[in-house]
This record gives sequence, structure tokens and C-alpha cells, in this order.
Amino acid sequence: MTARKKYLLLGGAFMLALGVPTAALMAGAKEDARAFYERGAAALRRGDARTARIELLNAVKADPQWGSARIMQAQAMLALGDGLTAEAEIERARALGVAMPLTRHLMAQAMLLQGRAEDALREATAGDVEPRYQAEAERMQGRSYQALGQNDAAAEAFGRMLKLSADDSRGWVDIARYRFALGDRGGAVVAADRAARVNPRNVDAVLLRGMLVRDQYGLRAAIPWFRKALAVDPNNVPALLEYAATVAELGRAKWMLGLTRKALSLAPGNPRPYFMQATMAARAGNYDLARKLLQRTNGALDDVPAVMLLSGILQFENGNYTLAAERFDRLQARQPFNMTARQLLGAAQYRAGAYAGAAQALQPLIERGDADSYSLTLAARVQEKLGNDPLAAELLDRASLPVRGDAAVFQGAGSAILRAGPALAEPGSAPAVIPYIRALLEGGNVAQAVVSAQKLQQANGNAPAAHVLCGDALFAAGRNAEAIDAYKKAANLLFDEPTALRLVSAYRRAGAAQKAIGVLNLYLSQNPLSVDANRIAASAHLDAGNWNEAATLLEALRERIGNGDSLLLSDLAWARLGQGQKVLALSLARRAYALQPSSPVTSDVYGWMRYKTEGPSRASIDLLEKAVAISPQHPLLNLHLGEVYARAGMKGRARKALELAAATAGFDQGGRARALLKKL
Repeated sequence: MTARKKYLLLGGAFMLALGVPTAALMAGAKEDARAFYERGAAALRRGDARTARIELLNAVKADPQWGSARIMQAQAMLALGDGLTAEAEIERARALGVAMPLTRHLMAQAMLLQGRAEDALREATAGDVEPRYQAEAERMQGRSYQALGQNDAAAEAFGRMLKLSADDSRGWVDIARYRFALGDRGGAVVAADRAARVNPRNVDAVLLRGMLVRDQYGLRAAIPWFRKALAVDPNNVPALLEYAATVAELGRAKWMLGLTRKALSLAPGNPRPYFMQATMAARAGNYDLARKLLQRTNGALDDVPAVMLLSGILQFENGNYTLAAERFDRLQARQPFNMTARQLLGAAQYRAGAYAGAAQALQPLIERGDADSYSLTLAARVQEKLGNDPLAAELLDRASLPVRGDAAVFQGAGSAILRAGPALAEPGSAPAVIPYIRALLEGGNVAQAVVSAQKLQQANGNAPAAHVLCGDALFAAGRNAEAIDAYKKAANLLFDEPTALRLVSAYRRAGAAQKAIGVLNLYLSQNPLSVDANRIAASAHLDAGNWNEAATLLEALRERIGNGDSLLLSDLAWARLGQGQKVLALSLARRAYALQPSSPVTSDVYGWMRYKTEGPSRASIDLLEKAVAISPQHPLLNLHLGEVYARAGMKGRARKALELAAATAGFDQGGRARALLKKL
């Protein structure tokens, strides 16, 4: 038997990652092929799969009959995510005499990259796998079972892998991804951390750790991890794209463009850089450019929710409301609790003349006690088109209220009776129980929702969704301190916007304004572009009298979203007044009132700013009276009106307004109202 035939049968050459020496594999290879092979193997060892691919391609060209070079080339292609080419190289190697038992695990991985999980499983479970590669075969089994939705079998396969190779960094990466897919974020973090510690040069491990850090702590905290990944492999496309996505959310457009352009130079057919560039163009208002960039994805990402959203927005901005509604409807069907998608669907259907559909889409939003003014106003316009003027008037009245009601459960969870079967069958399963608990809360059965949510939380301590849902149930039950504890546990696992804002809301309800501001500051330090978080942070600073901080946040928001938001301008007027800039405050209040003259908020702020600049004039009193007429029970509006009445010498009217403000339970300025009453 020739030297080449021996190493083909042993198959040691292609398992470079397992530390098999390459010198013994060179015998019989052509001299020039050996040089290319050695350089390719070295590149693959240091994580540079692109250089390895080129060197090994040259090795194969120099000696097309060298099976080990083809296997090594297949490994390079697997590292680059090209399963089709890897499969072809493995098949050629097998035809050249490389034994199948030595390549089962590699072929399984190649098939997984192509989405062929069943074929991969057949390779990985073949009874003739070479024992030294059994751990790799078990790893491929775990991935295959996971892809097929057989999670228990996947867990067993990963367990067998660990018994054979407890410190395989690649195996821990797969376990982290498996746990993440099941909602076990805490377990995913532990596994990803171990993967990165076992092999700090495993780019997949470092990259995954960075992605989990981004979810857990925020955008800025993840950047060092992406830099570490790129320090190992500067041309790693997934790392470039995750880095680009992160800096894009931080508002670093030029930085993102540079990273996506480099990714495109390395992977010209990759659609994700075009999507990120299209999103940035749309944010800048350049919708034509955004459409052109999105078209360059060639439909490869059409089923991705974020792409559905962007596509719908671009159709909406182009006046294609029916097409926009189709995009938003698909997204809403995929994510029924996505309030933004529902709101946009309602807006698109309204513009398209599909008023009944618009009303149906908006219904779950306007049923909430904390429904926003835009949704309420839009729903009112829809009802006007449907001829329901009384309902339209009621919705407009709610839209003009100065404050929202308490946050409520999102409507649309369905019937608790219909959801009960799966939940009772699997009381510890989050996918089965979460819809049931949401339905219980929607139906008002808060006590049962709390019991079920607490059981789910105990069974899924590493799942942030379980803690959030438990917090929602406790919040609905009025058990605020316990809700805060649940939200904090969720935030330790996943500090995203919904969790952060829930925690802020709970702290504010508890009267812990400084703790609420602390949470907001922490979230905004990592996610500075969040509009909702910035709005709430500004409101919290206004409540605390932090005028400079509030003004800074509000001015930054105004620069981003323009001068068309009357509530933002009203808040900014209060901040400027607090800074002593009365003239600027009056100008802002006047602009807010011009935008929405029927709102008690704008009437009050404009009246108060006029009072502060010109005293208790007839104009200021008229505006403040208008605000109270629209919202007669609101204590702050009555306080303002009562104070101006008192200054104008209208003591009877002042007493009536101030007494209402002073008697309102929970009004934080009740003491001020009582002090003014004593002076009358």
C-alpha cells in the first residue's frame, strides 16, 4: 500500500482541529501541493478560513488526486459557511478513497449548512463513525435534532458530546445556541462564556458572547466583544455585520457603512448589509435610496420581521397603502403582540380606505388604559369614516387627556379556555403557558394569572420572558414591590426596552422617581437612540425638577423627529421655563397649541406660559379655563387655574379649583394647592 493510500484511510490529515500533526501527511503529495497545504493548514489553525480556502484551493489544483487536501478544503468551506462546496469536496475525497467513517461528522455539518437536517442526522447517526470523531458526530446530532424540533433528543446528544469532550469550544457554542433558542438565556450565557474561555480564538464563541452581552447589558457593552472577534479574524463576515448592526443602533452611520461595505467586499451576495444600509437611509428620510438598497437583497430576507416592517414603511411613504397594509398584515400575523405593527397596519388600511380592517387592527390598542394619543386619534378618524361619530368623539376626548391610564395587558391573547389545554398539559413550558396567562390577564382573572405566572417563573428561572410575565401579573394585581423584583430578575437576563420601561413604570408607581431615572439612565447609556426611553426619561426629569437634563433629552428628540409633536414641545416648554427662559418657553407652548388646540395639555401649557410672561391676563385665564373644561377632574390643570384665579383676585373661583386639586388622592402637588387655599 502506498504512503498516500495509508493516510487516506487513516483520515488524520483532515482533523487539524484535533491536533493531528500534518508532517506525516505530506508523504506522497506533490511538492508544490505540500507547500500550499501547509500554508492553508496554518491559516485554518489561526482562524483565517479565507486565506486557508485560497491556499488549499491551490493545493487541490496542484494535486487533484490528494484526498486529504480536499478534506482540509472542505473544513475551510465549513468555517466559511459554504455547505454546498464542502459537501462536494467531501464527496470527491470519498471517491478518492477517504473512508466514510472518517468524514461522517463533516458531511453532517455540510448538510446542516444547507438546511438538510434529516440528511445530516443520517450521517451523524451512522453506526460506522470513527471513534475519535464520535464527539463531533454527537454534536452534529444535537444540531440536527434541534433543527428538526426534537429538543429532548438534542439535549441528550449534546450531553453525550460533553461526556466525550467536555472542553470543546465549538460544542459549547452549539449548546449556548440551543439554550438560547429555548428561551434559557441564563444558561446560554453560561455556555457561551465557557466556549470563549476554553478557546479565546474561537470567533464563533467570542461573537456569540458579544451578542448575548448586547441583549443582557446593552449596545456599548457588546462592542469590545465584536472587536475581539475581529482581532482574531478581521475578515469574519458575521462579526463585521453584528458590529455594524450594533453601531447602527448607536447612530454611528458612517461607522456602520464602513463595516457593511467591507462585508460586501468579502461576501458580495450577502443581503444583510444592504438591509442595514436601507434602514439607515430610511431613518434619514431618503426613502428612494432605501428602496433601491432593499431591492438589492433580492427577496432573500422577505420573511424576516424587521425587513417586513421596513418594506411596509417604504411602501407607505411611497403612497402604496394597500401594499404597505399587506406587509404589515403579514408581520402582525407573525407577531400579534407587536403594537407598532398593529398601529402601522391600521394607518395603512385607513389610508387605503379599508376602514373596517383598520378598526379591527387598532381595537387591541385603544382598549388599553394607556393607549397613546396617536392610536386613539387614528381610531377616531376611522370611526368617523364608518359613520360612528359618537365613538369617534369619545376616542378624541381620550386622545386629548393630559395623562395616560395605567399600563394594561395587550388585548388579543384570545380565550383562556382555549389556551388552557396546552398550559395544563405542560405547566412548566413557557410556549404553552405564556399565551394562557396573557389570556387570563386579558379576561380579568388576575388571581389565577398570578398563580400560573409564579409557577412558570419557578420552572424557568433563566428565561426572562417568564419573569416579565410574572411581573405583569403581579403589577396587574397591585403587588408592585413583587412586580419590581420580577422585572429586575428579567433585566438581569435581558435588559431590552420593554423590560426596562416596565421596571421604570413600576418604580414610578411606587413613588421611587430616582430609581426610575437610574434605570432609564442605565438603559439610555447603552441604547441612546430609543425614542420611548428618552421621552420617559425626560418626563421623569421634569417630575424631579431636573430642568437641564430634561431640556437636553427633549432637544435631541426634537432634532430627530421634528416640530410636529405637540406633547414633546409642551414638555420642552416646561423644561425651558424651569431654566428661566420664559420667552423661549412661551414660543414653544404657542407652537404646541397651534398643532393641537383641542388638547388640555397644550391649552394648559400655553395658558401657563402666558401667565408667567404677562401675568394673570384674560388670554391666559381663557386658555387655562379651556384646559379644565376639556379635562375637568385633572388636579394639575385645576391647580394652575386656581393659582391664576387667585392672582387675578377671583377668590371664589380659585377656591373651587384649588379644593378639587387638594382633595385628589395621590396628587403629588396637593400640598401646594392647600398652601394656596390658606392664602385666600
